[in-house]
Amino acid sequence: MLWGKLAWHPAVKAWNEVADDPVVPESIEVLRPGSPSAAYRLMGAGPDGGNVVARQVPVRQAALERAVYEDILPHLPVAAPRAYGCWAEGEHGTWLFLEDVGDERYCLADRMHRALAARWVGRLHTEATCIVGAQTLPDAGPPRYLEHLRAGRRAIRAHLANPALSAGQVDVLQRPVACLDALEHEWARIERACAGVPATLVHGSLRPRNLRLRNHANGGGPELLSINWKTAGWGVPAADLPSIDLLTYWSTVRARWPDVAFADVRRLAGVGRVFRRLAAIRRLAEPGADSPGRLGPVLASLQSLHLRLADAVRALHSHRVDENAYLA
Repeated sequence: MLWGKLAWHPAVKAWNEVADDPVVPESIEVLRPGSPSAAYRLMGAGPDGGNVVARQVPVRQAALERAVYEDILPHLPVAAPRAYGCWAEGEHGTWLFLEDVGDERYCLADRMHRALAARWVGRLHTEATCIVGAQTLPDAGPPRYLEHLRAGRRAIRAHLANPALSAGQVDVLQRPVACLDALEHEWARIERACAGVPATLVHGSLRPRNLRLRNHANGGGPELLSINWKTAGWGVPAADLPSIDLLTYWSTVRARWPDVAFADVRRLAGVGRVFRRLAAIRRLAEPGADSPGRLGPVLASLQSLHLRLADAVRALHSHRVDENAYLA
């Protein structure tokens, strides 16, 4: 937490360029340190004395998230953080200023949370199909995750050239490469499994770290909000389904999507588990993973992800989707 005279802080300087009636915050809570992805809570600097979250993001990501917050979410019947504006700092990135929605995180093990999320996601998906702005977002369907597969495999193969690897470590790296080879060979099955559900707005990373709960302003109980839309896109909503209650989701979407059966939802959630594992493998295998001090933990995580990916693929192809897989 930062106290004192804070007008010098880069987030405060940027906020003063955006706000109609700028106020120097009483204090600054550091949510995530370090450029170019820093995040701060500006205490008392927002409208009516509320807090403002200032996030520093790359320029391209800022354009995507700004489009979602300003041009898409306001037209949907879902709770969402209010966007206060942005300020570009050239090559240093862009500051996004958002309503502070608090710190109460989504809990995967809480049935009420999963049902609440299912209704929120269901309304998001069904109502966004006719939002023109959403249709211009990056692809969020099978092509995105095929690229994750290929990029992750390239990165793993690059690490295999490390002469410091032991025979056991080489084996740990070769196993996921073989799994990814096999999955790419049968990618047409993944594409067929995506059939039956309309393309729509996809968040792409509905994990607990990106979901918040707060009490409804009108006293109507808790409401869900999602933050961090950097993976937003347009496509089949597979990646948004694994962490929610599927029956509640189907009950929410069936009025608007009468041709979507519960079996379609369960199958798509299985695809979503595969998609999430592919994205995680790519992130884990990115450059720097074999730097001193990181190699051991990265290999352990990669081994775990490989096993979870293989399990997700087997479950999908055997038409066995474990609705409690969110705990895995």
